[in-house]
Amino acid sequence: MNRLRWLITLPLAVVLVVFAVNNRNTVEVDLWPLGLVVDWPMFVYVFLGAGIGLLMGGLFAWISGGAGRKLARERRARLRELEHKIETMQARMDSENEQRPARPPALPD
Repeated sequence: MNRLRWLITLPLAVVLVVFAVNNRNTVEVDLWPLGLVVDWPMFVYVFLGAGIGLLMGGLFAWISGGAGRKLARERRARLRELEHKIETMQARMDSENEQRPARPPALPD
């Protein structure tokens, strides 16, 4: 798994570095309603947009997984409840077995 991660990450990192080196020219962006003008290199805008997209995608994925997480919590609670019942029943059976008198050995035929 670690090699697969490097196999994907390393070429992607190389592509990003090459992109950043080739797009160093500054671009002026006017944020109209704010009256703000930003003058940054082109790759900053691209990386910023990709980062915001990544964060929003992660947020939407997390929100959409809410029902599954709720179901997992409910099942975990039910599992704990059932394990507790099993332990209680096992303890009760053990105490009942201790209270019973031992059977006498069977007589040979």
